[in-house]
Amino acid sequence: MRKGKAPVIILTGPVHSGKSSLLAALVGLLRKEHFKVSGIIAEGLWENGMRSGFDLIDLADGSITPLARRVSVNEMNNGIPFVFHDTGVAAGIKAVSQEQCIGADFVIIDELGILESRGGGWAEYLDPLLELEGLRHIWVVRSSCLEAIRDRWGLSDAEIIMAEEPDALHRLLQACLGKTKGIK
Repeated sequence: MRKGKAPVIILTGPVHSGKSSLLAALVGLLRKEHFKVSGIIAEGLWENGMRSGFDLIDLADGSITPLARRVSVNEMNNGIPFVFHDTGVAAGIKAVSQEQCIGADFVIIDELGILESRGGGWAEYLDPLLELEGLRHIWVVRSSCLEAIRDRWGLSDAEIIMAEEPDALHRLLQACLGKTKGIK
């Protein structure tokens, strides 16, 4: 059963397929057209060709907070190669709160995965956001978690856009604008 009323667009693809980069470009285009954007982008950090961590970008105010950093094999917790910083998690919770997103045209959540499909991570903040009228959602979901996320939130009607498609940015923009006013 579908949870909430808000339309959801899902950008999906495997690891390193450019999902976050596509979102950053989309945010720029939406803002150029004077849409208010809220939510989060988890910007990947790289060191010596390896993902070294993530910074969290709050799209409402542009603030950047360290979210996670890679740890050694000996420091892993339940096989997770990153340690999450309390300040980054708190910044993410604030950015995806109803209070922060009221009045926005779009909320972006980058990214949802197996943790959220099981009720962890950002999951508890999504149901209240789905109830906000006029708010459109753009969720980033790894392709390996797509069905679990769709099942959890009953999103059989969500528009799915693959990051690897050559026209993914155009399709994202069209999906957004098909539910809003057109670009001038």
